[in-house]
Amino acid sequence: MIVVTLTTALASAQTPSELAPYLLRLEHGDAYSSSCVLLQKSGAYHLELEDTEKTRVFEGSMNPDELQQLVTKLRTFLAAVSQGQIEEPLIAHHELLKLDVPRSGRWAEVTFLSAESQEPYRQSLEPLIQWLNDLHKLPHKELTEDAGKNNCLVPTKIVLRNRSGDARFDAEAPIARPPSPTVPSQTPPAQAARPQPPPALLRVLQMAMKSGVAEQRCVLVTGDGAYRTEQRWQKEGTKKAGIKIDGGVMTPPEISELQQILADPALAKIHHHETSRAVLPMSGEMLELEISRPSGVQDVVLSSTFARGDVPFFYAGDGDISSASKLLEFLKDHVEANQMGALDRSLRNDCEEAP
Repeated sequence: MIVVTLTTALASAQTPSELAPYLLRLEHGDAYSSSCVLLQKSGAYHLELEDTEKTRVFEGSMNPDELQQLVTKLRTFLAAVSQGQIEEPLIAHHELLKLDVPRSGRWAEVTFLSAESQEPYRQSLEPLIQWLNDLHKLPHKELTEDAGKNNCLVPTKIVLRNRSGDARFDAEAPIARPPSPTVPSQTPPAQAARPQPPPALLRVLQMAMKSGVAEQRCVLVTGDGAYRTEQRWQKEGTKKAGIKIDGGVMTPPEISELQQILADPALAKIHHHETSRAVLPMSGEMLELEISRPSGVQDVVLSSTFARGDVPFFYAGDGDISSASKLLEFLKDHVEANQMGALDRSLRNDCEEAP
């Protein structure tokens, strides 16, 4: 099974006052069962345990000693793990673990999508997972599923936002802290504004499973012709993925040819159909395209299994991948074949910026 993230994560956009009472939200689960908790600084919690048949909902409260022990575990975890460190393999077993802590009126998150990505941090993760698994043993009241189930969300409107970076534990914890030494107030030195990168003309994310090898490639082409490509691959039975990063600049005739391909009406008319699934089981080949158009960004997912009734359990996307055959051929000839200059693999940015 291949774990694929195609879009930015869903999260709550709240004001600082709305999130002020909360300490954390934790979610853990796989294809068969899941659990989530929303915990307040007072110790009050809302817990949901779900399996394939039903959801049980519990509400209770932790005593101060239990709460202080949890805060210690939480700080240990956040000191050891940041979102930027987490590496998701291409071949993986789905096991979601998502921790949200309030920061500046938003949920700052640390998310694992697979058991494999959690493995390097198992020592820091286990205390939090064990706490979640044992929480239903504390004194509580049980609510009916209809009356209590809310997916452990803060009761407010949910909207899309971009991931805001690594989570830091800056919520005011309900425990005594030693006083901090006084630091003289200083005015930070002025920093030169970083120039904005050229706008993207095209961004591509391509995924496939071929002959026991999972492959992932992203390509970014900016309006001035600069491009970046990142390729990752992983063989079945191995734990680590290989990576290659390259960049260069297209010539004006190449840019013109690419623009003509993107203007193809058969490609331009495809519309995206929303899916609520964060992890998408994939079969065959999938292609996500973000194309800059006068009306805005066209964001669509194309699949080799589109409109195939024999693969009903897999995500089929918005159209057939053959609609982008000319585009893929162009990228093969003018990006992959160029090999203008290999970049350091530590500079990986998932094609967010070129080169």
